[in-house]
Amino acid sequence: MRSAARALVGTCVLMLSLAGTAIAQNSVASKPARRLLWFGGGLGYGSLSRTCDVCPNVPSEGAVTGYVKVGVAADVQLQVGVEVGWWRKNVQGTTITSGSGLLVVYVYPVKTSGLFVKGGLGGSLYREEVSGPKPASDTAQTTGFGLTVGIGYDRPLGPVLDVTPVANFLFGSLGNIRPGGIFKPQVQQTLLQLALGIKLHY
Repeated sequence: MRSAARALVGTCVLMLSLAGTAIAQNSVASKPARRLLWFGGGLGYGSLSRTCDVCPNVPSEGAVTGYVKVGVAADVQLQVGVEVGWWRKNVQGTTITSGSGLLVVYVYPVKTSGLFVKGGLGGSLYREEVSGPKPASDTAQTTGFGLTVGIGYDRPLGPVLDVTPVANFLFGSLGNIRPGGIFKPQVQQTLLQLALGIKLHY
């Protein structure tokens, strides 16, 4: 968890440095296109933490994480989109899945820079599937409220293509689950996500 947090901070500092360099150079070639319609996706590393009202401290788990997104440019400095993200890992015979579907707003503070900050609200999912022969296998899941905040940088590779490193924090406030007969009330989850994506404009 601490290493993921350090990586998150390092990525944010790197992207801020890149943004400052781009502004100082005032390069027309690196100016983001920000056309009306766009979609994209990415993969990276995610550190998932989860807890509940009566659960002991559960160690965070790291695994591959990904997202897809689609949206529109409302303005040269404002975009609105929908993001769907996921994280999945087998932990001691139990497959844990975390997911989210969020309405997200992206704000570009400087017109000539690809730096953006984001925030969004929507739904969150947590699922545990215990492996084993049926009917011994057991699956439990819960859904609830989710939110995200993050920072990223759109670096143009062409007139309609960007490469986008992002650092995101996702939180989910969920309901109760009973995996393997063990009652877990009011599950909550947090995900620190570092990813590299691409974005296409139309």
